[in-house]
Amino acid sequence: MRYQTVALKRRRGRRRLRVLIAVGSVVFLLLLGLLIDSALYRNQVHAGVSISGHSMAGLTPAQAAATLTVLVKSAQESPITLTRGPQSWPIRPDDVGTKIDVQGAVSQAMAASRGSNFFVNLVRRFTLYFDHKDLPLQGSVDGAMMDAVVANIAQETDVPPVNPGLAIHGSDITVIEGQKGRAVDQDILREQLKALLLTLHATKLPVPMVLKEPAIKVEDSQQALAQTRTMISAPIILVSSGQQWTLTPEQIAAYVDFTAQDRNGVSTLVPYLSATKMGPFFDTIEKDVTRDPVDASFKEDGTTAWVVPGYSGETLDRAATAEALTAGALKTSGRTVNVAVTATDPKLTTDAAQAMGIKDRLSTFTTKYVCPANRATNVRITAQYATNVLLAPGQEYNFDKQIGPRTAARGYELAPGITGPNTLDDVLGGGICQVSTTMFNAVFFAGLKVTERHNHSIFINHYPLGRDATVTGGGKNLRFENDTAHYVWIQGSSDGVTTTITIYGTNDGRTVQYSVSDFSNVQAKTTVKIAGPNLRTGKTTISDPGQDGRQCTVVRTVTKPDGTIIYKDTFVSTWQMFPMTILVGTGTSATTTGSTSTTA
Repeated sequence: MRYQTVALKRRRGRRRLRVLIAVGSVVFLLLLGLLIDSALYRNQVHAGVSISGHSMAGLTPAQAAATLTVLVKSAQESPITLTRGPQSWPIRPDDVGTKIDVQGAVSQAMAASRGSNFFVNLVRRFTLYFDHKDLPLQGSVDGAMMDAVVANIAQETDVPPVNPGLAIHGSDITVIEGQKGRAVDQDILREQLKALLLTLHATKLPVPMVLKEPAIKVEDSQQALAQTRTMISAPIILVSSGQQWTLTPEQIAAYVDFTAQDRNGVSTLVPYLSATKMGPFFDTIEKDVTRDPVDASFKEDGTTAWVVPGYSGETLDRAATAEALTAGALKTSGRTVNVAVTATDPKLTTDAAQAMGIKDRLSTFTTKYVCPANRATNVRITAQYATNVLLAPGQEYNFDKQIGPRTAARGYELAPGITGPNTLDDVLGGGICQVSTTMFNAVFFAGLKVTERHNHSIFINHYPLGRDATVTGGGKNLRFENDTAHYVWIQGSSDGVTTTITIYGTNDGRTVQYSVSDFSNVQAKTTVKIAGPNLRTGKTTISDPGQDGRQCTVVRTVTKPDGTIIYKDTFVSTWQMFPMTILVGTGTSATTTGSTSTTA
């Protein structure tokens, strides 16, 4: 017995040894295989890994990226062809803004055998020898470009469904059956096309289509038949403000269209008069129906201003008129219908005008200068262009921009104007500075903020000292800002001689005080004598009176009712000295040359 027990133990020991040797051999072989596998695919894509059907086994990340880049570039030249019957559309990746993430695909390929812990990666590597793994490419398309491509294909292939209806031929009405349509399944096409673009394989893709049912499904058209017969049985009279138009049965039949209404769960065909089909008819009556709105406006009496109420207008409401005509046509008697109109508001309503606060006279100023007819014309039309202006709080007035270009087409005439240092020439719009000077003084005494003002280069004694304002096209300008809390209305008029500008708004109590200095920096004009060959020897005449150089300063202080100064501004006027020019006769002629006058 003891011998048998010893023998049994020896046999068990040998079996355990063989098992240990076998397990050790397997572990050894696995470790050896792992070492060999690690050595073979160190920093390389593992065997059995492909991207979009292209093997990447044994390639480093850089090599795999380069290979994919070449494949992507090749795919750009190989379109996917969308087909629908005999039609076809080649679509290249660039057509839909395809972008391939090459680096992302390579990273996934590398992670196929490295993306987890040691034991999982070991199993994955072993499995890849027997079960290859193909990874999809990562990328995107431009949604707007894809939508445009799909929409273009749909436009060329879609067959819209045909709704059932009734055909009218004189008094004969025939039922027309509806028909199904076919349309591109745009969502499916986008998905399929994007998936193919990321495979880098050129192939054909049938355009997926879906059936489209008619929007109207009619189970009973007898009521529609009866209604249509009633509609075309007699004329309809359309009336508006004493005017009327008669629609004959033939016209009514041409305007009939059909829709469907759900009545007790049944889609029922319903006839109606189409506003679209009646478009040409509405075009002919619209001018007789329309009443233009009138804007609110302002009037003044020189002391105060007030709002003249505006009122709404009316315009033809085509849809509502068509509905009214439909209702009238479904009657067997009383087939007279009123035109439907829509109220149209004026651009400036009475309420909006009243809210502007234009009521008080803030200032007024008048200039007067008797002048030639051409200059008077320029002054008169400039006053029209420059005034009747509403200026919002904070808005700036630009005199040059407001009056516009000085052209003959706009009524301007040639008259003397300052064109250079001590130089007067006939120009279109000569003399308009009487209006800008009048405007400046009205603004000055209204206490508004002046942002630009320039004096004339030639001293003009019929303007207030230091308060003239010159304007040149595209150059010197008069600009000011409405710095009150309400609108101001700049009103004015001129007969060419007397020009008055008045500014209305809401009096906020501001006051204006000013002072005018004496002349300073006075430089007496010199005298220059030049030969006058057209003047008899010994005779002299003044050809240019010249002017003394001088300067004056106007200081204006604008204050609030509590004495707080809003601003204190200084307006400096400078006149350059120009010498007097005397012609001394050197000839035998009795011709003389007169002196220059200033009329700006």
